[in-house]
Amino acid sequence: MICLLFTGMVSAQSERQEELLKKLSNASTKEQIEVYNQLSRSYLYSDPQRSIKYARQALQIATRIGDRKGEADAYNNLGMGYYFTNDYEQLLDFYRKSLSAYRSIGDNQSMSVLSSTYFRLSQSEKALKNYKRSLNIYIREKKWSQVARTYKNMADVYKNIADYPLALSYYEKALALVEEEQDTEAIGEVIRLLDQIGQIWFYQKDYDTALVYFTRMQYLLEERGDERNISVLLSNIANSYFYKGELDMSFQTYQDALVRQVKQNDHWEAAMSLMRIGMIEAQRKAYTKAIKSYNKSVNLAKIADANDLLRDNYLVLSQAFEALGDYQKAYDYRILYSDLSESIVMEENVTNFVDALALQALEEKKRENEILQTKNKNYLLELDKENLVRWRLSFGFTIIIISILVFVIYYRYYLKGQENKNLEQRISEALKKQEEQQQIIMHQSSLTSLGELAAGIAHEINQPVQNISLSAESIKYELAEEQQNIDFLNQSVNEIFEDIVRVRQIVDHIRIFSSGQKDEVEEEFDVSECVKAAISMIGNQYANHHISLQLKLSGNLPCVLGNPHKLEQVIHNLLSNAKDAVEERKSGEESLKMTIGIETVFQDERVVLKISDNGTGIATDRKTDIFLPFVTSKQLGKGTGLGLSISYSLVKEMRGRIDVESTQGQGTIMNVVLPIAENI
Repeated sequence: MICLLFTGMVSAQSERQEELLKKLSNASTKEQIEVYNQLSRSYLYSDPQRSIKYARQALQIATRIGDRKGEADAYNNLGMGYYFTNDYEQLLDFYRKSLSAYRSIGDNQSMSVLSSTYFRLSQSEKALKNYKRSLNIYIREKKWSQVARTYKNMADVYKNIADYPLALSYYEKALALVEEEQDTEAIGEVIRLLDQIGQIWFYQKDYDTALVYFTRMQYLLEERGDERNISVLLSNIANSYFYKGELDMSFQTYQDALVRQVKQNDHWEAAMSLMRIGMIEAQRKAYTKAIKSYNKSVNLAKIADANDLLRDNYLVLSQAFEALGDYQKAYDYRILYSDLSESIVMEENVTNFVDALALQALEEKKRENEILQTKNKNYLLELDKENLVRWRLSFGFTIIIISILVFVIYYRYYLKGQENKNLEQRISEALKKQEEQQQIIMHQSSLTSLGELAAGIAHEINQPVQNISLSAESIKYELAEEQQNIDFLNQSVNEIFEDIVRVRQIVDHIRIFSSGQKDEVEEEFDVSECVKAAISMIGNQYANHHISLQLKLSGNLPCVLGNPHKLEQVIHNLLSNAKDAVEERKSGEESLKMTIGIETVFQDERVVLKISDNGTGIATDRKTDIFLPFVTSKQLGKGTGLGLSISYSLVKEMRGRIDVESTQGQGTIMNVVLPIAENI
């Protein structure tokens, strides 16, 4: 198997190069430029000098026939070749030439890729060297799962620097190894690899091959019942059909994706699907239907705060109304598009649509003149003179008005930009101040929680300390005896050590709980274990208050992602509120058996922590206010009003929420709902 892997790594690239060399013999002049550029990219890592040779041949032909795109690609390949030969002076020269060539043809995407490629290249080269060194070790030791993971990492690097052929080669190798495994984790990795391979074929405009991989991926997702990822995948499949020109298949697939996206409240994807559906309807000349789809997409894009989709919708709406001859609405949407798009200059848009409106006015005047010509030619001559004078005056007046409007619009746009800058600065300062205040409040709340735990912790430590004292006293009296009982002494010493270990565990947990409040701590953890850790510090305190803690913890919960120590703080806050509630009700009902329940369950793809009590409950009109800062129903000096507010913020940080169920006079249930780690 080692030989097969090494042979595959070498032969895949060689076969690609031989295929390109054969293609040269029958290629047209323009195709020769593309082939030479592809050959140059294929030799970049293995033979930089040959890569430079092929890039120069591509540049020579492109310059001769005036192919600016081929010339820009050749300059780019030359720069990359000189990078790997450590000729940084030539690298800089050809990088500038390539950037200038892409700018001259308006290829902004290539300019962006070029800049980021040179920026990331040095780091990528170091990463590839490390991966190749690790790969040799894993293959020699026959650790095939590590080999597959390394192949995928190398493919990610090549994809990151836009070297799609090599990225594709390593993704395929990783897929071949992962498919040999049968467990659930391996199937998930197969899905991710199929997605990456399909995307690369899509980027290279080989939509048929992309569809093959997307279809395989769809079958696996349907087996797993992963509805959310199926809706995203359907959009990719629909995009492939769209760019292939198979509008019927694309339309149907977008419709299927849209149904799932609406059901999942995925506004961004739904907005994209509706816009694509509208574009297909526009290609079918069904502009009215297209406009309806675009408007729905606009509404969803606004909800999703997706300015890019909003901008694109304004552009296609403008084109649709222009096709229908409604130039006023086309003009309005083009202005909206210009406000959102930095790449379109407002003055050009205004000029284009003013010309369209002027042409429309001229056409109407011509039709009026043709009707008058059929009635009276002599009268028509006089009328033409009057119309000409009137038209000149009206046209001149129109030009003046439009010029003023253009100036006013531009000036308002300028003022609006200045106001937005000032507003952004004020908002930034306010957010920074708010964040600082929240950090202070959260720190104070953490200290408050630690203070409330002091009584329980003191009791937890006091019990083993008393045991140590009793055991030491027993040892003292035993040593005073003429004949000591060695077994009794050993047992007493062991009991002392056990109590010391108990005290050390309590102190360690307090230290970890306190130091774990840092924002940057984020890890996968079991909610049930977190509950046990929290209860270990306060269980005896509640027992001393005659409060029954009833635990019902699930032993097979999936992990959640977040800060376990902050979740402990949330648990302490909720238990403290429950304790106060049952004690308040107990003061009015002496026969009440005070009970607090803690339960963990897994339902609806989420982990739910339920803390219930039979206390006083919460009034209906107060349920919406309890999470606000400084809102409390406790007596003066007994609560700060920050517990639930901080708890809500901490749970929100872990992408969760807190739901409240309460009946006044009967009790309360606080549901902490957290997403599982694998869905984040």
